[in-house]
Amino acid sequence: MTAVCQSILDLHHEIIVDLFAGGGGMSTAIEQALGRSPDVAINHDDDALSMHRANHPQTRHFVSDVWEISPIGVTRGRPIGLLHLSPDCTDFSQSKGGQPRRKRTRSLSWIAHRWAGQVGPRIITLENVKQIQRWGPLIAKRDKATGRVVRLGGTVAAPGERVPVQEQFLVPDRKRVGKTWRRFVACLRGLGYVVEWRVLRAADYGAPTTRERLFLVARRDGEPIVWPEPTHFRHPTKGQPRRVGARAWRSAAECIDWSLSCRSIFGRKRPLAPATLRRIVHGIRRYVLDADEPFIVPSGAGCSGVYAAPWGTATPQGAAYLAQMNGGFNTTPGHDARQPLSTITHRGSQQQLVVAHLAHLRRHCDARDLDEPLRTLSAGGQHHGLVTATTIPGGFSPEDSPVPPDGALRVAAFLLRYHSSGGQWSDLHNPMTTVTTKHRLALITVMIRGVPHVIVDIGLRMLVPRELYAAQGFPPDYRIDRGHDGRVFTKTAQIRMVGNSVSPPPAIALLAANAGDLAIHPAKRRAGGNGHV
Repeated sequence: MTAVCQSILDLHHEIIVDLFAGGGGMSTAIEQALGRSPDVAINHDDDALSMHRANHPQTRHFVSDVWEISPIGVTRGRPIGLLHLSPDCTDFSQSKGGQPRRKRTRSLSWIAHRWAGQVGPRIITLENVKQIQRWGPLIAKRDKATGRVVRLGGTVAAPGERVPVQEQFLVPDRKRVGKTWRRFVACLRGLGYVVEWRVLRAADYGAPTTRERLFLVARRDGEPIVWPEPTHFRHPTKGQPRRVGARAWRSAAECIDWSLSCRSIFGRKRPLAPATLRRIVHGIRRYVLDADEPFIVPSGAGCSGVYAAPWGTATPQGAAYLAQMNGGFNTTPGHDARQPLSTITHRGSQQQLVVAHLAHLRRHCDARDLDEPLRTLSAGGQHHGLVTATTIPGGFSPEDSPVPPDGALRVAAFLLRYHSSGGQWSDLHNPMTTVTTKHRLALITVMIRGVPHVIVDIGLRMLVPRELYAAQGFPPDYRIDRGHDGRVFTKTAQIRMVGNSVSPPPAIALLAANAGDLAIHPAKRRAGGNGHV
């Protein structure tokens, strides 16, 4: 018998509205926390709202600028129990750097006051970057040498020239930092709301990402604002009252599709950027060469398929070691790194190991443990990569093995070229030092439980959208590649939408603590939160 979708009957008195709904992160949190879909979702991005429609079919959708929507018309006169806003954060984020700010984008949060004044939602929630607390007036950037106004294109105004504001390179006024934010909050309070805000970290509520966002809660029903206690900790300890039953942060390793191969960094038609290569070397040194006790899975002859690693056995260093044989991952059960390696035979490839760590190709971060959450996702591009180092067992020296393993000297030359400090690395950079084959092989030799392994290749691939959505805390069956009408989303579009999304886990905790009375009664639920049986 074929399963069919059943709609949840609209029996609740108050409705829920999700402004700036995007791909549906907050709406997913609403469904998981309250057991019901948002009644209304609004967004100007047709693709984002198409993804939203595919995953939240019971919601009424409006593809429109939020300022063009009539709150009274959209709600049809029904009271609003919850209004959520996730306005564009790019012009508040520190990732914007020294780029110009847009006044219109920074003003989007004021839409909350329009809805508060016209339809008076009982509860209002807002999510944005924590830098929104520094929201203040914008002024024209001035040329340091002349003091004249700088235009958007970077040119400097002529003496006495008046540059229209829409052509000015606008930056925050350092003398009035936070003035607009304080006014924003004061206006909400003037409309009868009690207002509080805090910065919540997604990893503390079960998402495999360290993303931090400011959440504001405003309510006018006399009920207290409740801030949910964290459920996950970087270093959970027992015996502390607030950490009873606490769990450790979820790892980025949980989100990785290990069946996808990493392409070698060598011999590419389009060479990787020098900054990327330096990040790779930093991670190889930290999580491979200097790792004390890597997690190892031995490879067996003829094994293939995807290996599902038991993440609980990952080491404190976070280096996830995987065995790879002929391009496929070993299906043999995991081998504890604290146990001796299995017998090494003359067929060295049987013991081939692949070690992996994360590379964050942005700002000043180089590498990341796989047993820690993923860093904050960005809508501006793909910045998270998986780096692998393939090793083979054996102690190689010119005396014992005149012919070095294939790829070993290439890896050694690469590491030596892009790493310029520390220990024997610095010694080998000394022009007075004669760098022999023995030196190079020693540079890439990893001791694993007393057995030497030599790195013979290094690979890199960027994380795919499905891995990023998993890290953000979306359910595994969330539709990300196609819209409600079958339109296909490019990888770029998928990444943009996940970077713009609300991480569901912290939002779920916040909604459960403050809007539980909006939950649909279990007896009336005919389907899951997304409308599927």
